[in-house]
Amino acid sequence: MEDKHSTTLMDRARTANRLAKQSRGASRRNAYTVKHRALAGLVEKFPDRSYIRKDARLPEFRVVGLSTADSGLHIPASLVQI
Repeated sequence: MEDKHSTTLMDRARTANRLAKQSRGASRRNAYTVKHRALAGLVEKFPDRSYIRKDARLPEFRVVGLSTADSGLHIPASLVQI
């Protein structure tokens, strides 16, 4: 059951990221807020199923993802702690 919930949060973050890239203005900000909340929730609720790593190219961001996947999404460093 936990696997399903963690995957759902990551899917929500990916969908919000995709929508944010296609949007402008308030819609874009709202989509990024949804993405960031989903990623922060993933780390908070499923620390054993997720990872946080630094991005050398973007030091003000972290990459958050599922431990079972190679790819993650960026989140402002201020929103998660390593």
